[in-house]
Amino acid sequence: MFMIRLVIGFSALLWTHTSEEDSTKSFNRLYPILNEYIREFPRELRNIPEERRYRLNEIVYFLAEQYTGNNNGQVLFITTNEATVGQMASAWSKAAAYYFGFRNFQAYTGGLKPEKITENTIISLEKAGFIVYKSTTGGMDQYRIKYSYNLDPLVSFPKKLDHSRNPSANYMAVVLDKNADMNINDIRGTYNRLFLDYEDPAGYQGAFVETAKYDETCRRIAIEMFYVFSQLKKRLENS
Repeated sequence: MFMIRLVIGFSALLWTHTSEEDSTKSFNRLYPILNEYIREFPRELRNIPEERRYRLNEIVYFLAEQYTGNNNGQVLFITTNEATVGQMASAWSKAAAYYFGFRNFQAYTGGLKPEKITENTIISLEKAGFIVYKSTTGGMDQYRIKYSYNLDPLVSFPKKLDHSRNPSANYMAVVLDKNADMNINDIRGTYNRLFLDYEDPAGYQGAFVETAKYDETCRRIAIEMFYVFSQLKKRLENS
């Protein structure tokens, strides 16, 4: 019954579950807890302010152009320290892209002065329904983040903007904090740059509301990434 309610609720926003490569493919299943977490998203999308939608639509337009031109969609999320919101944005964008059938979408992160990913970042993602495995390679903590069955995980670790794993062309740079936006002049390989500011919950370290702020930021990013890919799917279907 829950799955029926979910599909009916999402269908009102054309949230169908087929691949852009083959419209006959089956529903892209997220893990059950993730499906429960996103259940109210169709209602919450309506609360995104108009100015914020305008910014998010810049990502939609870029990705639509890439997919229309038979390119894979690529977004590089840029922050100052790589410890919090960039990791959340990459995880949620991958989950949302997969949910709406964009299996070839690639999300990357880069920072000015990478720091260790905070424990609360991982905890917030796990509470939402991601499954995260931690490992250490070369003295560096890495996280393998999974959101669905039988898929390769997203491998997350703090790295600089110009890291070799990040794209060098055909990507959109999305800057997620004011300090990074003010201190980065040119971003190699792209003319597509967007400032999409989020409050960094790391600023609440030690405060009574620290955990709540991480969870609040995690949910806001999730809703906005699902908005992007729901609108992308509708735009491509109507083109």
